[in-house]
Amino acid sequence: MGGVTEESPLVGSLSVSQEPEDNNLQRTGTIWTAVAHIITAVIGAGVLSLAWTIAQLGWVAGPLAMLAFATVTLLSSFLISDCFRFPDPEYGPNRNQSYLDAVHLYLGQRSHQVCGVLANLGLYLNGVAYTITTASSIRSKDQRRVSNLTQDGSKMENARKSCRTSGRLSFKDRDNSE
Repeated sequence: MGGVTEESPLVGSLSVSQEPEDNNLQRTGTIWTAVAHIITAVIGAGVLSLAWTIAQLGWVAGPLAMLAFATVTLLSSFLISDCFRFPDPEYGPNRNQSYLDAVHLYLGQRSHQVCGVLANLGLYLNGVAYTITTASSIRSKDQRRVSNLTQDGSKMENARKSCRTSGRLSFKDRDNSE
C-alpha cells in the first residue's frame, strides 16, 4: 500500500488523440468584441420585461427570483466553459469548436442529434415569437392612433369641412372629382 498510486483520467475510455489540435484557426476577437458580445447578451429583449416581472412578483420575490436566475445562468456558463477543452478544462489538449461538438463528445451521437434539433427548433420558435410580438405591437400602435383621431367625432367632421371649404382636397374628394 505504500507504493505508487496511478492516476486515471475521468473519461479514459474515449479515443481522443492527446496531441494538441492544429486547426490553424485565426482568432480575431479582442477584449472590446468580448465586452460587446456580453452586453448584447445581457441587454436583450428580456430586460424589457423586468419592470413587469417585478410588478407581478413584488419587491421581495422579484429581486430574489432575479438572483436565483442569475445564479443558474452563472453556473450554466461555468459548466459550458469547462466543456470547451477536453479532457482537462484548462489545458486541453482538444478544443470543442461548438456547443454541439461538446454535446457529441460528452454525451454521444444520439444526444448530439436531439440537441441539434432542439437548438434549431428554439431558434425558429424565437423568430416566430418575435414576429408575432412585433405585429401585435404595430397593430396596437395603429389602433391607438386611430382611436385618438376618432375619439371626438366632431373634430373629424370639422376637419373634413374645413378641408372642403378651404380649397384643399382630401384623397377621397380628389378621387371623386375626376
